Amino acid sequence: MRMKKKPWGDTLLSENTDLVMLPEDLEKEIFINFINHDELVLEIGSGKGDFVITMAKKYPHIHFLAVEMQSMALAYAIRKMQDEDIKNVLFINADATYLFEKFGDKKFKTIFLNHSDPWPKKRHHKRRLTYPTMLEKYSKILQKDGKLIFKSDNDILFNDSVEYIEQSPFIIESITYNYDGSDSYDATTEYETRFRNLGTPIKRLVAKLKEN
Repeated sequence: MRMKKKPWGDTLLSENTDLVMLPEDLEKEIFINFINHDELVLEIGSGKGDFVITMAKKYPHIHFLAVEMQSMALAYAIRKMQDEDIKNVLFINADATYLFEKFGDKKFKTIFLNHSDPWPKKRHHKRRLTYPTMLEKYSKILQKDGKLIFKSDNDILFNDSVEYIEQSPFIIESITYNYDGSDSYDATTEYETRFRNLGTPIKRLVAKLKEN
């Protein structure tokens, strides 16, 4: 769902170009230095930032790169960070599909996909973040022992994603159909809070790369 623009959004983003990159900024030194950290995690579809901000505070030694298409969502995320001393998060305002060549091979220890758009119509399935073509891209940017962690409130997307992963370079390590949020290497998203309050079960899986 596209977020309604607020007058303060663009101003806030323009004042925080050290926190929010555009695709044309990825040649800048700030991005190159960030992407070269050993402990690097990627979240695709970061929304208003609840997940990545919480994780960054829990794990200050890890650097979190968060990708989000909607600029207004990132404005909300930046507003949440204004009173926080967080140095290990960098946002990119872009479609992740066009960024993989910028990341380089074997960069990330984890890729998080949280409550991704289910794209329910069959003709749109290729846009899903768990579709086979995307899984192939993830396999190239993950470290050898890296993990893909996927959470969803949508039964159809989750079940389809299990099938995609079973035929991909990944193997499912764990799967939970009523996840209670107890894994310490996790945080709650805005969508997750909403769906938990509605009593909707949260599904979660952890996948790792197959050994060659």
